[in-house]
Amino acid sequence: MKKIFIFFFALSTLFVVFTSCKNDDPAADKGELVTATYNASTKTFALKYASGYTNTVNAAIDNSVTPPGASATLNDGTIVSVSDANTSGEATITTSAAISNNKYVNRWIYDQMSIYYLWNNKLSKNPNYSLNPADFFNSILYKYNATTNPEGDRFSWIQEDYVELLKNLNGVSSDEIGFEYTFVWADQAKTHYYALVLYPMTGTDADAKGIDRGRFITKINGQNITPQNYKTLFGGTGTKNLSMADWRFDSATSTYNFQNSGDVAIQMHSDYAENPVYKDSVYTIDNKKIGYLVYNFFARDKGDDSYDYDKLLMNRLDAMKAQGINEMVLDLRYNSGGAVSSAIALASALVKNRSISNVLTTSQYNSIVHNALLKEYGANYNKDYFISQIDTAKIDDKGNVIAWVKITDVPSLNLPRLYVLTSGWTASASEFIINGLKPYMEVILIGETTYGKNVGSISIYEEEDPKNKWGMQPIVVKYFNSEGKSDFTAGFTPNYEVDEFNPDGMVETGDELFLFEFGNTNDPLLGKAISLITGTTRAARTTTLPVSSPFRSSQVDNKATFHMQDKHRFDMLDDVRGDEIRKLMEK
Repeated sequence: MKKIFIFFFALSTLFVVFTSCKNDDPAADKGELVTATYNASTKTFALKYASGYTNTVNAAIDNSVTPPGASATLNDGTIVSVSDANTSGEATITTSAAISNNKYVNRWIYDQMSIYYLWNNKLSKNPNYSLNPADFFNSILYKYNATTNPEGDRFSWIQEDYVELLKNLNGVSSDEIGFEYTFVWADQAKTHYYALVLYPMTGTDADAKGIDRGRFITKINGQNITPQNYKTLFGGTGTKNLSMADWRFDSATSTYNFQNSGDVAIQMHSDYAENPVYKDSVYTIDNKKIGYLVYNFFARDKGDDSYDYDKLLMNRLDAMKAQGINEMVLDLRYNSGGAVSSAIALASALVKNRSISNVLTTSQYNSIVHNALLKEYGANYNKDYFISQIDTAKIDDKGNVIAWVKITDVPSLNLPRLYVLTSGWTASASEFIINGLKPYMEVILIGETTYGKNVGSISIYEEEDPKNKWGMQPIVVKYFNSEGKSDFTAGFTPNYEVDEFNPDGMVETGDELFLFEFGNTNDPLLGKAISLITGTTRAARTTTLPVSSPFRSSQVDNKATFHMQDKHRFDMLDDVRGDEIRKLMEK
């Protein structure tokens, strides 16, 4: 005999149906829950078990989040859930054992966030500890809202494997295709994308096979690129077959035409470490010596404490100084952040009339962290000054600093002003440079409005806990320049607006999405900087254009590109005080 228990809760529209069966009921041996499918129309979950037994349960709708979530708790403690109650589809199944582990990890998350999180006084007071840790983490954040909470959190993130998190922060990718790209709608119906190559990563198979800046990937392994399959197509291991398209010059019409150019097979890379120092050049034009540097993210090294990237960066700047440069163009258009220590070193090399007694930036933490640092280091603990050399701490067996060891000198270029090339990808540590230098020199921005991130994070994880391999990157600090300014959450507006995908700024000129190599003075951003420096009027493109283009700049889907890319791309890592903060809090 089957007994049905129906509970009605006055405070909710939830109706939860629990079914119990005696041993003589054929459904008693229903087996493991195999699938749970959510129906947005009926607000129910259809359950299917290994034995073939099926059941339907009503969902509880959580309207406290956007979009509203839906879930149901079964008799054995299993939870079925979807993140969007308005969309039908497969539900997530979380078993009672997994829930127990979730609670263990989630209590750790909440405890750590209560200590370090910049908005720790705004954490959710009664969180659901049974959630998956990623969902739990997101549920307790002090979330950004453009209208109601513009100063809220857009940037904290969590990852299931802290080792992968640390690799990501140092530019090491576990499955790297070998080039940076943006998405362009391939058709008017917006059913699929082409990937436009922004630059190949040095030393990759893609780089060796000529997957260069400005080329298009129309398919991968014969499949169209869509929002649903891009992770599979651009990730994984083995060989990828790229269907390519390019601009081809037609001498008869003196135009460039967009044409398919065959397939290229490339090899994926495992644990690839990208070098951020991408290109440097010096241009001599009349009496001007113009330095040009493409720097794609901020990192000291690939995570091996070698400081190789910082050493290379300082070496390239020192070489420019030796050539007598008197103007500088810093290309940060694709630089979305990274280590604060590298940003301090770069700013120190570029600043006019450098003095190591001048404050570059001031950091603001929550009251718990502030009081601990204030007690330990005094009133100026949160000030970062310009530096003349990069040092590293020598640590004893107990973790105490016993000496500082010089890594390399930081050259002083003593520039009269700085030209910075920007885009919507320019974020966090790049904006740290712009904001920090503004009180000391003229900083001229060319390109598009920057992303708008004035906060930084630290890495929190447990190395010795086999039950918890999660790592999180919560926002813990807000940065101000020496004038106390930090008001760029909407990004820095360029002094000269130039869209590299539509350089003429017109709706239909026929030359959209034609990209020049870094360092080519026909590049609209670099060309604008050079024209400002030399005082000459830059002619419209000096190569053989126009282009017969099937594209318009409006087809570039930057929002989708940002959404699809990993959150660590926009990170600013407080590697200056992060370790000290953790040590103090653990005492």
